Amino acid sequence: MNIQKGILIENRYEILEKIGSGGMSDVYKARCHKLNRYVAIKFLKPEFCEDKTFVKNFQIEAQSAAALLHPNVVSVYDVNQTDGIYYIVMEYVDGITLKKYIDRNGRLPVKEATSIAIQIAQGIDAAHSKHIIHRDIKPQNVLISREGKIKVTDFGIARTTTANTISTDILGSVQYISPEQARGGQIDNRTDIYSFGIVYYEMVTGKLPFDGDSTVSIALKHIQENVPMVSDVVEGVPNSVSRIIEKCTQRKPDRRYQKTSSLLSDLKTSLITPNEDFVVLEPEPSESATVIMSEEDAEILRREGERVFGRSSYPQNQNRQRTAGRTALYAERNNRNPVRREYEGYRGRSYDPRYQSQRRSSAPPSRNTRNSDRKKVDKALVICGIIAGIVIIGLLAVVCFSTFSSGNCRGNAAVPQETQTEVQTTVLTGQEVPGVVGMEVSQAQTALESLGFIVKVKYAHSDSIAREYVIDQSVKSGINLETGQEIILTVSSGQETTTLEDYTNQEKESVIVKLEGLGFRVKVTEDYSEEIEEGHVIETNPVAGSDVAKDTEIEIVVSLGPEVIMSYVPNVLGYSEYNANDLLYLNSLNSVVYYEVSYGNDGLVIAQDPQAGTELEEWSTVTLVVGVEPYEEPYYPDDNWEEPAEEPVEEPSEEPVEIPVEEPVEEPSEEPVEIPIEEDTQIIVEP
Repeated sequence: MNIQKGILIENRYEILEKIGSGGMSDVYKARCHKLNRYVAIKFLKPEFCEDKTFVKNFQIEAQSAAALLHPNVVSVYDVNQTDGIYYIVMEYVDGITLKKYIDRNGRLPVKEATSIAIQIAQGIDAAHSKHIIHRDIKPQNVLISREGKIKVTDFGIARTTTANTISTDILGSVQYISPEQARGGQIDNRTDIYSFGIVYYEMVTGKLPFDGDSTVSIALKHIQENVPMVSDVVEGVPNSVSRIIEKCTQRKPDRRYQKTSSLLSDLKTSLITPNEDFVVLEPEPSESATVIMSEEDAEILRREGERVFGRSSYPQNQNRQRTAGRTALYAERNNRNPVRREYEGYRGRSYDPRYQSQRRSSAPPSRNTRNSDRKKVDKALVICGIIAGIVIIGLLAVVCFSTFSSGNCRGNAAVPQETQTEVQTTVLTGQEVPGVVGMEVSQAQTALESLGFIVKVKYAHSDSIAREYVIDQSVKSGINLETGQEIILTVSSGQETTTLEDYTNQEKESVIVKLEGLGFRVKVTEDYSEEIEEGHVIETNPVAGSDVAKDTEIEIVVSLGPEVIMSYVPNVLGYSEYNANDLLYLNSLNSVVYYEVSYGNDGLVIAQDPQAGTELEEWSTVTLVVGVEPYEEPYYPDDNWEEPAEEPVEEPSEEPVEIPVEEPVEEPSEEPVEIPIEEDTQIIVEP
């Protein structure tokens, strides 16, 4: 399947862009159309999808991680496959990795580094409480969101990767690998604590403790060398920070923090009182002094070896170099397991007759006698350890010799045929079954099969034993069993699980009753939804179809109905109609306009409803009143009045026009004029 931008996965997830790539997967940003949110989808590369064992482990571990709900852990929403490609749908975190943050900023301030460390440790502690070990804690697996939230990712997935693949990103992981991981030993919570200590070291110093030309050389340094003291690398680092890192990165797991909760307590104390000396380091175990074997002790050892193997079955000179190498190997194994060495030493004391005589003596020994006895006991412990190594080497040598003698090498008669048969029978009936309860199933199988036993595995639910670890073995440890015999291992499949139903669009109260009836704890959160009715379930976390253990907290997201977004009405009085409409639109509001006569406010808003500052739902309508100048209509006398037509204008004639000459007007004379008056005319003179 070709994953590219724009394709729709399961008719739900739209691929937007590629945001990362690793040794086993590619990561894409996508949009979930069902819940309208961004998610990150991690697609397994095709070569891993063809490995059925890998896919099975991948699904189991991803489902375990899906049950992990914590603010400092990237949530896993779904595990599925399409067209043969398996993928995980996870929470999308908009930000960068801690590795890029350190590369960009260099050495971080101590308070900032400690604050980040606390959030990382909280995420790890939440996983450990669910019996989930990360196995690949490194800055590349720590995300910093734009809001400054720290989230650890890839919980449960690292186990599948390290068990089945050789990642191209192994150089990034080996810088933070614990000594027991580098040796291939048993892994527990303290492995994550060691890797956490290296991450904290890098934040505080800006550099890594070990470097080398190859992954092997770096891994060997983790096994053989102590992490440098932070105070020797950077000046001014508070004493408590240096001591916390020192305790986290002890090569022996017993000297580290045994629980993440204890680490968290010290980190929080350091944030408040960084210079106080409150971190308690376990004392370094004292090494036993070298004991020179006396001739008497050597004679006891020689006689015991002859008693077990017979004189003629001792390894010959030609095998001395191989024997020395094997002795060194077993000595190293004994040093790795002090409990086993102590047990073998106790059992070996019965071989020393002097020790038996001391136990039978009833008189209290003197001080000198006690010191002498203590030295003898120390010698006896060394002798017994060597005896155990020689016993094993001798058995191997006899088996090899008998194998060669039974073929075409009959000319070699170092061991008589009768002795050879007797010793071989002893080997077949004398293999001691080791105890493998509590070991990871793959390690237990290897240990038993290397001794010639046939191993079968059956699974059973367990509330206390982590997944893929041995609960019980059909043949108890310490019993002698012939090779080729069958041993059945009972392995934990984790807590008993129930497949979570799809409760989408069901009423909240009924879903709570159903989940609590199945033994789950219920957490209710609310969110808006355009599709789901108010009071009904949008989704669950873990998602429907997940296998969930009892007493797990199930988060149900309940719909609040469509989201209502409020807007404040701006003041648009005095604005032009055009500008007022624009301002309302920018505030997600609509408008309706009415006009009213207003002198001097032509085209301006003179009133609005509601008033400025009122809170309304988005895209509500605001009423505006815009002023206009009054309009005067012309006066008409009656309805039938018509405007007179214009008289035609005569065009001027081109003929010459005669201008008449006026006759002179006589000026009136200034002399008095006589007016005739008739008789009997009355003349009235006004004053």
